Amino acid sequence: MDLILVRHGETEWNRVGRCQGFSDVELNKNGREQINELAKSLKDKSISAVYSSDLIRALDTAKAIANYHKLGVEVDPDLREMNQGDLEGLTFVEIRERYASLLTNWVGNPEAVKLPGGESLKELQDRAWRAVERIYIKHQDQTVVAVSHNLTIITLLCRFKGIGLEEFRSFKLKAASKNVILFRNGHFNVNVLNDVTHLSAELLREH
Repeated sequence: MDLILVRHGETEWNRVGRCQGFSDVELNKNGREQINELAKSLKDKSISAVYSSDLIRALDTAKAIANYHKLGVEVDPDLREMNQGDLEGLTFVEIRERYASLLTNWVGNPEAVKLPGGESLKELQDRAWRAVERIYIKHQDQTVVAVSHNLTIITLLCRFKGIGLEEFRSFKLKAASKNVILFRNGHFNVNVLNDVTHLSAELLREH
């Protein structure tokens, strides 16, 4: 299987730096332009299925891709972003002010820290991996797109590369980026990482 893991396009919360987990935030204008270019870059691929988180920013991204292939989108809630609980909707400045000790623990041992009212990175990785296993069982000899979210994809990349979650900050994923994982003979290899070559320069904003 060739698995194309896609991060959704930009939202307004991405742009202003708000914590965005289970919150169902739509794509902004920049994000909609991003997903159009992303979808065009995949239109000539032989894609057998398109999966997505059930959150609207991912689902709209997936639909843009699926439309070129006359496919429906298969929704899997296990592809959702990390549940960030009480931190949802806060800016990173507000989080630093209100949750200083939590951030200290997060920096020191991110795998073990469970966000108040939310998840830990390990819980996120485990549920995302269940989604990947289900997809692999159904599509072993095919090319599949799965649209997900920043931290969700990063925890999967840690698993694919055999590194601990304490190293999750080594990955920097841009909005509407592609990551390609090749599954061959029981092994997997990250073949493409954070590819945004399909995006116009004006759509590549840094956050």
